[in-house]
Amino acid sequence: MISAETLLQKHWGFDRFRPFQKEIISSVLEGKDTLGLLPTGGGKSICYQIPALMKEGIVLVVSPLIALMQDQVAQLKQKKIPAMMLERPSPGQSLTDQLDNLDYGPYKILFLSPERLQNSDVAQRLVRLPIHLLAVDEAHCVSEWGPDFRPAFLAIKDFRERLSNVPLLALTASATPAVLEDMKTKLALTNPVLHRASFNRPNLKYRIEKTNDKVGGLLKRLSLDEEPCIVYCRTRNKTETLYQQLKTQHTVAFFHGGLDEVEKKQRLESWLQQDTRIMVATLAFGMGIDKSNVRQVIHMSPPESIEHYYQETGRAGRDGKSATATLFWAYNDFDSLQKQFLNAFPAKKELTLFYKCICNHLQVAYGEGNEATYYFNFDEFCTHYGLSRAKTMQAIQVLDREGLWRWQSLYREKVSLRFLANSKEIGIWLKTRNKRTDFFQHLWRVYPRILQRNQEIDFELLANTSGLSQKKIVKYLKEAHTDGWLELSWIKNDSCLEWLHAREEPYILAPIIHRLKKRREQKQKKIDALYEFCSSEGYCKRKRLLAYFGEKLVGSCEDCTAVSCGQTPNENLEALKKDLTECLQQKPWSSDRLVQHLPYSKENIVLVLHEWASVGHITQNTNYQWELKKS
Repeated sequence: MISAETLLQKHWGFDRFRPFQKEIISSVLEGKDTLGLLPTGGGKSICYQIPALMKEGIVLVVSPLIALMQDQVAQLKQKKIPAMMLERPSPGQSLTDQLDNLDYGPYKILFLSPERLQNSDVAQRLVRLPIHLLAVDEAHCVSEWGPDFRPAFLAIKDFRERLSNVPLLALTASATPAVLEDMKTKLALTNPVLHRASFNRPNLKYRIEKTNDKVGGLLKRLSLDEEPCIVYCRTRNKTETLYQQLKTQHTVAFFHGGLDEVEKKQRLESWLQQDTRIMVATLAFGMGIDKSNVRQVIHMSPPESIEHYYQETGRAGRDGKSATATLFWAYNDFDSLQKQFLNAFPAKKELTLFYKCICNHLQVAYGEGNEATYYFNFDEFCTHYGLSRAKTMQAIQVLDREGLWRWQSLYREKVSLRFLANSKEIGIWLKTRNKRTDFFQHLWRVYPRILQRNQEIDFELLANTSGLSQKKIVKYLKEAHTDGWLELSWIKNDSCLEWLHAREEPYILAPIIHRLKKRREQKQKKIDALYEFCSSEGYCKRKRLLAYFGEKLVGSCEDCTAVSCGQTPNENLEALKKDLTECLQQKPWSSDRLVQHLPYSKENIVLVLHEWASVGHITQNTNYQWELKKS
């Protein structure tokens, strides 16, 4: 058997493995269930790609990240490693065709989303394949205690039980102790071997700055060096606005999901080649991108959880050299977080109404829709039914995450066709158009009910199945339109729903609504933990971050002057506590106002406040002010 080191050098050009990669590879090759907790940029994919080349058969990789799987397939093909992704079939191709390719093709790695495993036909075909390793990427998504829970991940356990003695490799970059234990249970791991890299990034400096002048703070940070930098904003509009503010003084670009694929590729390539220094982007940017020399990651507002913060800051300093992660925040940021992420859970009434409207709009009958793909125009749908665009998008994304369907923001131009004559009249007309007869007969076979109703038609599908060019098909249809036999209407769709379950309301929505209530409670806890992390000014951020993930840092972090790192100012704490009590007996106070009002150091005031809060002596109200707890 060729060695793992030889394969690493041959296909990836590396002389040695990163920490814990070799141990994880050895563990799965020995047939052991394995948990791999590696930091962002730690090379998780190598842990299943190398074993795929060392044994006969296929490695099955389950991941929720569609774009990342597509990128990995493309990269593996460039390395002459046969890989495939089981995705939404293209026109003229079925899911069965893709599965047939697996039977006859020499594939080593197969990628698919967890939602695909919920399809019984797909699962039945997959268990017949010579799978020697089941790898689960972003495995924390199986846990309801994590920030990214996806119910479809729960199907992995049942699927795995149908495989014969196949080890499971669960990979993640961030998991708290509670999530880790939940992963073991939900994936039914048997005596799993745990390989856990430290969450500590010694070369990464954490800076949390509370300010109302974020742009001013950003400009100061950008003036410190000329190295590559990522600046994160929460919305697309904010990325574009900040880009306009920076472009006169810096080489900068913006990146978000609203750009087309060509623009995304060009801007990413420019940044990777360092023609562009600063990338202003929404929070998803950077996933799967291996740029080692990013010196700064800057958040213009808090992300949605500590887990997300850790992953996003981990995109800086991957080369091991000094780097900085800066987060600017203000109290109103957390009000925005509450609105954005807690209001993203639609109420039962809203979700039920939306589901009924979308089914009617797409003409999905009760009991139908499973494995069908539908295209529609989002704005037209909302306008027609009088629905809020924001709440409608929330409902679409929630049901996507819950595994009811797969949604894509996908521009696609289609044509709606309506015949104005009956089949007998059209037959007479076709006698004068002999060359068109075969095409129209083919059209009626593809769309059997086209003579009875308006029908959306797909030029790509017709071209693939008829052997005619799309240009010629358009010509034939326009001739019939001009002669008055049919009516063509051009439709510009921007949304695609791939239905994964048949229409069965209200039964199909009931468990989803129950889960949404639990997830909302979990999300509130995540936001509260993030607020505590940002506002605890008297404590070491590194220690707080590590403690959240169940890791302890002994001694000073050697990077801050926080009280918890041994830099306590020499003051009379008993006098401070007495004065602090008198203030709080009068009225609630914010930390900032207390620091301004009392003649003591900020570090010691914050130390006492958090000491009292930890034992329940004081609490914070909804305005983030401290007050004595009522007995």
